[in-house]
Amino acid sequence: MLGRWQLLPAYAGSVALVIGLWSVGVALILLAIALLITAPLPVIRGLLGKYSVGVVDFEAEVDGAKVIGRWLYPSQPHQSSALYVALPRAGLTAAFVGTATPPALRRFLPRWVLSHWNCVAIPAKRGAALAKSCESMPVVLFSHGLTGTREVSQSLGLTLAAAGALVVLVEHTDGSSTLARSLDGSSLPFDHSLYDLGKDPPTKEYVAARREQTERRAAELRRHLTLLRRIHGVAHSRAETQRSLVSTIGASPSSSSVRLDGIPAADTASLLTALGERLDLSRSVVAGHSFGGASALTFACEEEELPVGKPPIAVVALDPMVDWVPERVMARAGYGEHGSYGLQQPPLQRYEKTPPLAEVPLLLVWSEEWQRLGYFRQWSANLLERAGRVDPDSGSVSPTGKVSPAGRAQWLKRDRSHACVVVGSGHQALCDVALLLPGRLNALLKNSLGGARSSELASRVNAVVLGWLRNQGLLLEGGETASTWYRGESLPLTRLPGIMRHRSAGTDARY
Repeated sequence: MLGRWQLLPAYAGSVALVIGLWSVGVALILLAIALLITAPLPVIRGLLGKYSVGVVDFEAEVDGAKVIGRWLYPSQPHQSSALYVALPRAGLTAAFVGTATPPALRRFLPRWVLSHWNCVAIPAKRGAALAKSCESMPVVLFSHGLTGTREVSQSLGLTLAAAGALVVLVEHTDGSSTLARSLDGSSLPFDHSLYDLGKDPPTKEYVAARREQTERRAAELRRHLTLLRRIHGVAHSRAETQRSLVSTIGASPSSSSVRLDGIPAADTASLLTALGERLDLSRSVVAGHSFGGASALTFACEEEELPVGKPPIAVVALDPMVDWVPERVMARAGYGEHGSYGLQQPPLQRYEKTPPLAEVPLLLVWSEEWQRLGYFRQWSANLLERAGRVDPDSGSVSPTGKVSPAGRAQWLKRDRSHACVVVGSGHQALCDVALLLPGRLNALLKNSLGGARSSELASRVNAVVLGWLRNQGLLLEGGETASTWYRGESLPLTRLPGIMRHRSAGTDARY
């Protein structure tokens, strides 16, 4: 608790009381109480599920490039007191103040103002044994937004891991992370140079640079999936032993490697073997928030990543920064001419073949803040309109946009693609940034609208993503909190508390 600067006046006040300065001591203690109330210790929790959650930070080399991040996974039951420090690397909070805070506030804020975040813990145990009853784990790759890190979407990650998924919280090394940290203590800071191209308003050069960066982030997601495929492949090879698992994937950071933070080599091999044996890569989901949402959509449009003869991956995009989706990807998503940015009105131009994204189940979750912007409403409606043209009977895009009555009934029953809005949410409420900040500050920064509490907004986001993945058959396990979602008919997402349908020009954008 010594990391909580809010307690420093209390320490000084205690000394003052000891030496007889009663009025000074009482005043300092009251000041500490006021600081604790205005800047309380954040709480990060997910929705309860069937499993406890294990956590481990990892680092690996894949095809000559480093990948880093955090795995959350279903684990054997452990005591509720087994907490893991959510932001364990020194320097992260200071970097966040210098990078992610609004420019108008940045020069007035000392770098230590968020140091109490280092005391935040999540209900997960480092290196916990994998849950024995979890025989098959879907995979969720999650891409953070601009200035984000592996820590900024842990609430959703905990929810999905408790429901039986391996969640990969990617930390991007392209300069878009506040501070990308390696296990040896080295780090890659945020790249401010792109702002020199003109950010407010964004110039063509700035947007082009971000789109190129989106391509690199999508390639990084691909390397994370490649790593899991290799772990899965080696674990299922009868000729390999636990020792060769580590050496084949790599045992040292200088070669193709996998390292787990704070886990001995023998336990690393055991955990990797257990994960590899139970990974179900045919149930893969790519997700992201903001810049990460654009990265997820870009990744999903790469045809080579759609498993041949297997169920396609699903995409979850939370407030995707569609401005930064590359034009090439726009065309491959079925938007027709380059430069339209997805804003043309339906009916959309025909695509010469089934666009990759049209065959992928898609969930778009918008904040109420961004949903009010016509740009995003039209883009979302167009994307779902294209997805809605795929006839489930034939698997191809209907040139007229029509499908058979039976096919459309099947489509609606599966709730295959969906867009919805989290009521009362600002953009940062779709990740953990709002959870980490005091409620009054969230209202000031418009992270929450209309007095909505950040914890309630996080629950709404977690509920709609969890419910939709269950509807797709991608998560099969449920706990007491969500037991009714895992039986019988599909969960009607827009009947969840605080969730409303996404609309564009008065038309329901759900297909």
